[in-house]
Amino acid sequence: MRRIVIVVIALIVVAAAAVGVTAAVTRTPDSTGVSRVERVSSLRWGGTCDLDACGIIDVPIPYTTPTAPEAVDMTVTLTLTYRTTRGDSAHAGLSLDDGTPPFEPMRPRKSYPLRPSVAPTSTTLTWLKRDVPAAGQAYTFHFSAAPGFGGHSSVVGTKLAIVIESWTAGD
Repeated sequence: MRRIVIVVIALIVVAAAAVGVTAAVTRTPDSTGVSRVERVSSLRWGGTCDLDACGIIDVPIPYTTPTAPEAVDMTVTLTLTYRTTRGDSAHAGLSLDDGTPPFEPMRPRKSYPLRPSVAPTSTTLTWLKRDVPAAGQAYTFHFSAAPGFGGHSSVVGTKLAIVIESWTAGD
Protein backbone atom coordinates (compact mmCIF):
# COMPACT_ATOMS: atom_id res chain seq x y z
CA MET A 1 0.00 0.00 0.00
CA ARG A 2 2.83 2.36 0.89
CA ARG A 3 4.49 1.78 -2.50
CA ILE A 4 1.24 2.55 -4.33
CA VAL A 5 0.92 5.86 -2.49
CA ILE A 6 4.54 6.76 -3.32
CA VAL A 7 4.05 5.81 -6.98
CA VAL A 8 0.83 7.87 -7.21
CA ILE A 9 2.55 10.89 -5.63
CA ALA A 10 5.49 10.52 -8.01
CA LEU A 11 3.14 10.39 -11.00
CA ILE A 12 1.35 13.53 -9.83
CA VAL A 13 4.68 15.37 -9.44
CA VAL A 14 5.85 14.26 -12.90
CA ALA A 15 2.52 15.26 -14.49
CA ALA A 16 2.61 18.67 -12.79
CA ALA A 17 6.18 19.27 -13.98
CA ALA A 18 5.29 18.21 -17.52
CA VAL A 19 2.42 20.67 -17.70
CA GLY A 20 4.64 23.66 -16.80
CA VAL A 21 1.99 26.30 -17.42
CA THR A 22 -1.65 25.63 -16.66
CA ALA A 23 -4.60 27.89 -17.32
CA ALA A 24 -8.20 28.39 -16.25
CA VAL A 25 -10.63 30.94 -17.64
CA THR A 26 -13.70 32.22 -15.80
CA ARG A 27 -16.23 34.56 -17.38
CA THR A 28 -19.19 35.98 -15.56
CA PRO A 29 -22.57 35.13 -17.12
CA ASP A 30 -23.79 38.74 -17.25
CA SER A 31 -20.81 40.23 -19.12
CA THR A 32 -18.98 38.78 -22.10
CA GLY A 33 -16.22 41.33 -21.57
CA VAL A 34 -15.00 40.01 -18.24
CA SER A 35 -12.31 37.34 -18.02
CA ARG A 36 -9.88 35.94 -15.49
CA VAL A 37 -6.97 33.75 -16.50
CA GLU A 38 -4.88 31.96 -13.89
CA ARG A 39 -1.58 30.37 -14.80
CA VAL A 40 1.30 28.78 -12.97
CA SER A 41 4.73 28.72 -14.57
CA SER A 42 7.74 26.74 -13.45
CA LEU A 43 10.02 28.12 -16.17
CA ARG A 44 13.39 29.43 -14.97
CA TRP A 45 13.70 33.22 -15.15
CA GLY A 46 16.16 35.83 -13.98
CA GLY A 47 19.39 37.47 -14.92
CA THR A 48 23.09 37.51 -14.24
CA CYS A 49 25.39 40.47 -14.67
CA ASP A 50 29.16 40.67 -14.66
CA LEU A 51 31.23 43.82 -14.97
CA ASP A 52 30.06 44.77 -18.46
CA ALA A 53 27.56 42.16 -19.66
CA CYS A 54 24.15 40.91 -18.56
CA GLY A 55 22.06 37.94 -19.57
CA ILE A 56 18.32 38.11 -18.93
CA ILE A 57 15.88 35.17 -19.21
CA ASP A 58 12.23 36.20 -19.52
CA VAL A 59 8.99 34.27 -19.25
CA PRO A 60 6.49 34.68 -22.12
CA ILE A 61 2.85 34.61 -20.97
CA PRO A 62 0.31 34.24 -23.81
CA TYR A 63 -3.11 35.87 -23.40
CA THR A 64 -6.14 36.28 -25.67
CA THR A 65 -8.70 38.98 -24.89
CA PRO A 66 -12.44 38.31 -24.70
CA THR A 67 -14.15 38.45 -28.10
CA ALA A 68 -17.12 40.71 -27.32
CA PRO A 69 -15.67 44.10 -26.29
CA GLU A 70 -13.65 46.26 -28.67
CA ALA A 71 -11.29 47.29 -25.84
CA VAL A 72 -10.52 46.10 -22.31
CA ASP A 73 -8.82 47.36 -19.17
CA MET A 74 -6.64 44.71 -17.57
CA THR A 75 -4.52 43.89 -14.57
CA VAL A 76 -1.72 41.35 -14.38
CA THR A 77 -0.74 40.12 -10.93
CA LEU A 78 2.35 37.97 -10.45
CA THR A 79 3.35 36.19 -7.28
CA LEU A 80 6.94 35.06 -7.54
CA THR A 81 9.63 33.38 -5.50
CA TYR A 82 13.19 34.57 -6.11
CA ARG A 83 16.66 34.88 -4.64
CA THR A 84 19.58 37.21 -5.33
CA THR A 85 23.30 37.16 -4.78
CA ARG A 86 24.28 38.39 -1.31
CA GLY A 87 23.57 42.10 -0.84
CA ASP A 88 22.30 42.66 -4.39
CA SER A 89 18.86 44.01 -5.21
CA ALA A 90 17.05 43.51 -8.51
CA HIS A 91 14.17 44.90 -10.56
CA ALA A 92 11.20 43.04 -12.08
CA GLY A 93 9.21 44.26 -15.06
CA LEU A 94 6.38 43.24 -17.34
CA SER A 95 5.99 44.19 -21.00
CA LEU A 96 3.10 43.74 -23.43
CA ASP A 97 3.80 42.42 -26.93
CA ASP A 98 1.05 42.93 -29.50
CA GLY A 99 3.15 41.53 -32.34
CA THR A 100 4.70 44.86 -33.37
CA PRO A 101 8.00 45.98 -31.83
CA PRO A 102 8.91 47.35 -29.40
CA PHE A 103 7.32 45.70 -26.34
CA GLU A 104 5.35 48.19 -24.26
CA PRO A 105 6.26 48.32 -20.54
CA MET A 106 3.25 47.85 -18.26
CA ARG A 107 2.47 50.44 -15.57
CA PRO A 108 2.17 51.77 -12.87
CA ARG A 109 5.90 51.06 -12.72
CA LYS A 110 8.18 50.03 -15.53
CA SER A 111 9.91 47.89 -12.93
CA TYR A 112 9.44 46.99 -9.29
CA PRO A 113 12.40 46.75 -6.92
CA LEU A 114 13.14 43.32 -5.46
CA ARG A 115 14.95 43.36 -2.14
CA PRO A 116 18.16 41.40 -1.64
CA SER A 117 17.61 37.86 -0.40
CA VAL A 118 19.95 34.87 -0.63
CA ALA A 119 17.18 32.63 0.72
CA PRO A 120 14.11 32.13 -1.48
CA THR A 121 11.56 34.87 -0.77
CA SER A 122 8.17 35.73 -2.26
CA THR A 123 6.49 38.92 -3.40
CA THR A 124 3.36 39.90 -5.32
CA LEU A 125 3.43 42.57 -8.05
CA THR A 126 0.54 44.10 -10.04
CA TRP A 127 0.44 46.01 -13.34
CA LEU A 128 -2.48 47.79 -15.04
CA LYS A 129 -3.19 48.63 -18.68
CA ARG A 130 -6.23 50.57 -19.89
CA ASP A 131 -7.90 50.62 -23.32
CA VAL A 132 -6.20 47.55 -24.77
CA PRO A 133 -7.66 46.60 -28.19
CA ALA A 134 -9.65 43.40 -27.65
CA ALA A 135 -12.11 41.46 -29.83
CA GLY A 136 -10.16 38.21 -29.39
CA GLN A 137 -6.73 39.80 -29.91
CA ALA A 138 -3.74 37.60 -28.95
CA TYR A 139 -0.97 39.17 -26.85
CA THR A 140 2.14 37.98 -25.07
CA PHE A 141 3.26 39.43 -21.77
CA HIS A 142 6.98 39.19 -21.03
CA PHE A 143 8.04 39.00 -17.39
CA SER A 144 11.71 39.61 -16.64
CA ALA A 145 13.96 40.50 -13.74
CA ALA A 146 17.42 42.04 -13.81
CA PRO A 147 19.96 42.28 -11.00
CA GLY A 148 21.61 45.50 -9.94
CA PHE A 149 24.79 46.39 -11.79
CA GLY A 150 28.32 46.38 -10.48
CA GLY A 151 30.49 43.32 -10.11
CA HIS A 152 28.89 39.89 -10.31
CA SER A 153 25.18 39.87 -9.39
CA SER A 154 22.16 37.71 -10.13
CA VAL A 155 18.47 37.21 -9.49
CA VAL A 156 16.79 33.87 -10.24
CA GLY A 157 13.43 32.21 -9.80
CA THR A 158 11.45 29.28 -11.14
CA LYS A 159 7.90 29.79 -9.95
CA LEU A 160 5.31 32.35 -11.04
CA ALA A 161 1.62 32.44 -10.16
CA ILE A 162 -0.05 34.62 -12.80
CA VAL A 163 -3.53 36.16 -12.72
CA ILE A 164 -4.71 38.21 -15.71
CA GLU A 165 -8.06 39.96 -15.33
CA SER A 166 -9.75 42.02 -18.01
CA TRP A 167 -13.06 43.82 -18.31
CA THR A 168 -14.76 46.10 -20.82
CA ALA A 169 -12.75 49.34 -21.06
CA GLY A 170 -14.08 52.12 -18.89
CA ASP A 171 -16.25 49.90 -16.63
